[in-house]
Amino acid sequence: MDVWRITVAALRRWYIFLPLLALTAGAVQVVGAGVAPEYEVAGTALITPGSAPAPVPNPYGGEQQATAAVAIVLNSAEMRARAQAEGLLASYEVAGQSRSTIMTVTVRGAHFDKAAATADYVFGLAVEELEARQSGAGIPPAAQYGLDVLAAPSLLGVAYDGKLQVQAVTGLLGASAALVVAVLFDDIVGLVRRRRARRRPRAGAPSIAQGLPDWPEDTEPAAESRRDRDHAHA
Repeated sequence: MDVWRITVAALRRWYIFLPLLALTAGAVQVVGAGVAPEYEVAGTALITPGSAPAPVPNPYGGEQQATAAVAIVLNSAEMRARAQAEGLLASYEVAGQSRSTIMTVTVRGAHFDKAAATADYVFGLAVEELEARQSGAGIPPAAQYGLDVLAAPSLLGVAYDGKLQVQAVTGLLGASAALVVAVLFDDIVGLVRRRRARRRPRAGAPSIAQGLPDWPEDTEPAAESRRDRDHAHA
């Protein structure tokens, strides 16, 4: 079935297609209302140098290398699992700026408080990572790189991506189902009508009784009377 026939069938069965389309629109609104928006929280921190010279080389190298290395560690599956074990969100991202010692933590979640707590926890993990690796290399605390929070985690925006996606999928499925039902109903009606038309006798067609000749009822007795007269004359 081509597009034209589908369109004609849907228009012909508008009393089925339009109500189903209206139900789909209502379902889109209901589903959209049930999807909560996501809050995006972001915070920024800076890797700072130590206040004293280090007696041994720093395991991170320079401060920019330390920023990139800490971001990689924080984005690892192990750190995400630790955050999740604390009842926080694992859906965070840590990004370091190119040629800079600034790193940004971005968290998206259904609850603002939980997203902000996750960003604070990630900053704490960064401090823990810096202290553990540098202390293991024998660098005293005064010479270690530190972390300075420049901007505390705050609301960056409210995202409705999930809501729009769910509404789009619901609308597409509902409209497709409405079109399929209307076209199928049109096909069924057409099939029933064709069967009824085949069962009706064609107008003007002679029946079996009409095809037989009309013999008079007294034909046989008349023939017998003629035979009797012939025998009498003989």
